[in-house]
Amino acid sequence: MHDPNDLYDTTFRLFTLQSPFLRGKTQRAINLLSDERFVDLDANLHYFEKRYDAILAQRDERRDAMASVRGTPFRRVEGLHYDYIRSQRAEVQFMLNRIAEIPEASNQPAHK
Repeated sequence: MHDPNDLYDTTFRLFTLQSPFLRGKTQRAINLLSDERFVDLDANLHYFEKRYDAILAQRDERRDAMASVRGTPFRRVEGLHYDYIRSQRAEVQFMLNRIAEIPEASNQPAHK
């Protein structure tokens, strides 16, 4: 659905009922929905690209040269974890490239 359009009102509205014991939930939802990372695709993808880069860089900084010789009981799990991070980073980069290929005119709703 594109905003604006002639058929639907696409204005976001949030209605919540909350327990007196969980008063912070509505404010948490408002905070999340006010953050560009969670409501804008481009901002979201750039955020996760930077996050994955930081995770991979941190791994390289912490890497002990002798760890591969000594080994650890978590080596296989750690390898799977970083393989997953690399695959997610590649997926984010793929999506960013796809977005970059879309001409700006196609992002605008058609006007009569």
